[in-house]
Amino acid sequence: MYLIYLDESGNTGTHKDPNQPIHLIAALCVHESKIRAVESAVRSITWQHFGIVTLSNGFELHAADLYGGNGFFKGIKPKDRITCIHDILDAIAAHDAVVIWAAVDKMKLYSSHHPHRMAFLFLVERIEDWLGQGKAELGLLVADENKEVEQKLIDDLEVFKLSGTGMGWRPTQISSIVDSIHFVQSTNNRLIQCVDIVAYFALKHHRQEQTLLRSYLDLKPTGIPWPIWREAQLDAAPSKKAIWDIGRKLETLTVGSKIFP
Repeated sequence: MYLIYLDESGNTGTHKDPNQPIHLIAALCVHESKIRAVESAVRSITWQHFGIVTLSNGFELHAADLYGGNGFFKGIKPKDRITCIHDILDAIAAHDAVVIWAAVDKMKLYSSHHPHRMAFLFLVERIEDWLGQGKAELGLLVADENKEVEQKLIDDLEVFKLSGTGMGWRPTQISSIVDSIHFVQSTNNRLIQCVDIVAYFALKHHRQEQTLLRSYLDLKPTGIPWPIWREAQLDAAPSKKAIWDIGRKLETLTVGSKIFP
């Protein structure tokens, strides 16, 4: 069985915030036989980089704080924080965990459903696709707490298992996901913290790529191919280059994704 950890990024509820146009949910899929090993690896990595602060009450690997140098990570050099993120992603990869994500563009979404419910629907379809690819394995969903939509997601999953996703991008019968969705507090679960990192940087990388591409198309630099132009922009901005490097590493872990519409 796979334990499938879920977290979101870009959540503004039903408000269509142009500063946060994308709502993304990521899944980190870890086989039950590797759970302890991943937890141990992440514990060792955080101790190596942050030492005794990791024993502080309420300490967690919150991606926004880790990237921005806030909270428990205030005063820690950017290089050390970015290296920790890479080390965690490397540990995930070393234990054969994979990433799946789904996102909705809230600015283009006309459904009355909460964006989280829409993204969840597409994510469940992608998870079913992956589990059904000859693995003969089941999946159990474990999600970060989200009081706004918890019961709705539980109800939605039950419908998907009984009658399929119906209105999804590709209507899918959900048969490989068992039980319900188990909601936990991120402070108490290192793997939920890991998927928080995955969701945060998957979205940040996607949005950065879209912004750079729009700039390139607006400028139309004569004779400069898009990859070369992008590389020059990244080299000129270390923070953008850091997001690019993390995003590229995430791409190697990603086995399914969907952006709607």
